[in-house]
Amino acid sequence: MRVPSLALPDNRGLMAAERLVSFEGVALLVERAMAVMPDFRVDQTNAADVLRLCQRLDGIPLALELAAGRLEGLSLARLNQGLDAELTVLGGTNRGAEARQRTLDATIGWSYGLLDEEERRLWARLSVFAGSFDEEAGVHVCSDAALPSDRVIALLAALVEKSIVKRDPNVHPPRYELLETLRQYGRQKLREMGDEIELQRRHRDWILELAAAAGAWDHRQARMFDRIYLERDNLWAALDFCVRRPKEAGHGIEICRNLYIYWFVRGPLSDGRRVLASLCERTGGDSRARGEALWVGASLAVVQNDVDAAAQMLNESLRIGRLVGSLEIVTWSIVYLGVIAWAQGKLEEAGAHLEAALELARPTSRAIVLAALNMQVSLALSRGQLDRVVDLGEEAMTLSRETGELWVRGWLLNSLSQAHWQQGESHLAEELAREAVATKHALHDEVGLAILVESLAMMAVERGAAERAAILLGCAEHLRESVVTPVFGPYQAQHETSVSSARQQLGDAAYRSAFERGKTMTVDEGVAYARGQKEPTKPLPARDAKSPTLLTRREQEIATLVAEGLSNKQIAAKLVVSERTAEYHILNILNKLGFNSRTQIASWATAHHPVGAMPRG
Repeated sequence: MRVPSLALPDNRGLMAAERLVSFEGVALLVERAMAVMPDFRVDQTNAADVLRLCQRLDGIPLALELAAGRLEGLSLARLNQGLDAELTVLGGTNRGAEARQRTLDATIGWSYGLLDEEERRLWARLSVFAGSFDEEAGVHVCSDAALPSDRVIALLAALVEKSIVKRDPNVHPPRYELLETLRQYGRQKLREMGDEIELQRRHRDWILELAAAAGAWDHRQARMFDRIYLERDNLWAALDFCVRRPKEAGHGIEICRNLYIYWFVRGPLSDGRRVLASLCERTGGDSRARGEALWVGASLAVVQNDVDAAAQMLNESLRIGRLVGSLEIVTWSIVYLGVIAWAQGKLEEAGAHLEAALELARPTSRAIVLAALNMQVSLALSRGQLDRVVDLGEEAMTLSRETGELWVRGWLLNSLSQAHWQQGESHLAEELAREAVATKHALHDEVGLAILVESLAMMAVERGAAERAAILLGCAEHLRESVVTPVFGPYQAQHETSVSSARQQLGDAAYRSAFERGKTMTVDEGVAYARGQKEPTKPLPARDAKSPTLLTRREQEIATLVAEGLSNKQIAAKLVVSERTAEYHILNILNKLGFNSRTQIASWATAHHPVGAMPRG
């Protein structure tokens, strides 16, 4: 907020100071100054300098914060003198957006000039991070002979003290972040130093290491999925770097290959497919990297029920894999051709693919063996071969527990529970299904959770607990809406049967009431209910997908900007956030409202908040 000009009568200095601190810009300066100088106060001795500083900085919060961070080493008078040399655009009556931007740019440049060489270098290097990062990542990416790791730690603390870097102590370990304006300034300086590409490669290699750990199919799976989600802005920045520089495409494909199960679980599937397609275009026609990109992209297409596109990509990846002699590409391609055949009801063809994949994989890859065994179990269940489900399922469960992975284990438990249910072992079946729910919940696999919750709904309706079944079906619908995914093809028949049976037993009105109760549960509440706990007793408001209150205030604001025709880049600039942050807000809006296009968001926003009417901030 701009501080208006205030006269400071000579004989009423103290009163002017009291009045001065009631202004928003001055209050912000005082708050930030007290963070570095707890005894800082505005009184008659410094009120004029405080007012002069706030007027020069036009009340811009970031500029005030940068200035306040310097008060420990500079007096107000010295600080104003230094700014006088930089802020040459001030002094006139022009107070438009362009002048404010020049003011901010000059303040940032002045702040940069006050740093020592090492602090400037670290600021520039930290600009390769998108969103936030922790101390370990900062050291990993930014340290070298010029900036040893112990210096990076000390310099990071110094940049926090000077308000260049933000530190969030409310998470463990603490996270650090450069505001977008400061990140862009640092990136320009990094470019001028000639270090931009080298630091982007280091950042890319750091993400590559995290992705490799997440894709290792071991006991770290849930923890590393959470870590990748935390670093998602950095992940997309690394992938963008690989897309923009064709020679880096192979590294981008390696990241995607390691994260394809993560994308199954957390999404966004469509963005994963788009980046893989871009990387594929930048690789050689029959290269190993292109073969990997094709089978990974096909696996994501299968989850989205886009089987025709998946089959085309898999046949091409299979051809390339054989041409370049890659057993891994060949085997994964065959596994997913088997998945497609199973989804289409071509059970004999699916069985042939999976047997071939298992024979190829057993000597070399436990991950492929797990995936192939899991699909053989699903295939045996589709064929009604219940004893085979149990035998193969136990073999696969042993391997899953040995490796420590959870993703396949959840599917295996689901298949085993359904087999035992059909064999009349209802108690064991429900126990296994509940364990499967817990397993998928540990990964935040909401696609898998929806399928498992519906398995429990099927069991409930078949034993006459129609109301419970309807509540569970509502929970599953909420889970699917949260990740914008339909009922997966092979489970469609079970879904329709459960809905029909529950509706028939309860009647339309009672079914709808129970379904809506389930749909309004949070994910945690739905999981607890599916695992046998009572339905939440707190009143649950009816969810109206068209209600503005479904979105946060920031999401409503972004929806309005979409309606005004702004691009993601323009929205990010307007709100002073990263472009990736803007993209994720838009993805959340699509998920919450059940939409699949910006046009739908624009229509919704126009209906609820006419363009220009949405309050900002």
